[in-house]
Amino acid sequence: MTDQDHTPVTCSRVETSRRLDILPRYAGRHMLTLERLIYQVMGEYAPDYKGAHWSMWELSNGGFYMAPGGREESYSMQCVGNWFDDTMSADAAGIVACLVAFNRLAWHTRQQRFIDLYHQLRDFALDHDEATKIMAAID
Repeated sequence: MTDQDHTPVTCSRVETSRRLDILPRYAGRHMLTLERLIYQVMGEYAPDYKGAHWSMWELSNGGFYMAPGGREESYSMQCVGNWFDDTMSADAAGIVACLVAFNRLAWHTRQQRFIDLYHQLRDFALDHDEATKIMAAID
């Protein structure tokens, strides 16, 4: 495959009127567990995170993710397990939190939907402006 064959994954913001449908659509009966895990991971990785309004994004490849605050905000992110310690945008931090949560839920439930969500978001993250930081944080 050449670079010309690569179609980047795009995202579109979920409208307020559709927000309540997103977690049930992607996580099914595990929607509350997934939401809690995303917030929990953000709290683990971003010591300064004190809560925020989260935006939801759907991906052109069938995935989705959530990100705290505005895209212009940033968070200091630390992962004790791999020595990652850097600052990243709220958007990138949300991607990290979702990737880790999808991974944890995939291991816990053994459901293909969470494996797919992980890979769909990772494919999007690989083209993100902060891809190097995102990949280092989840390594």
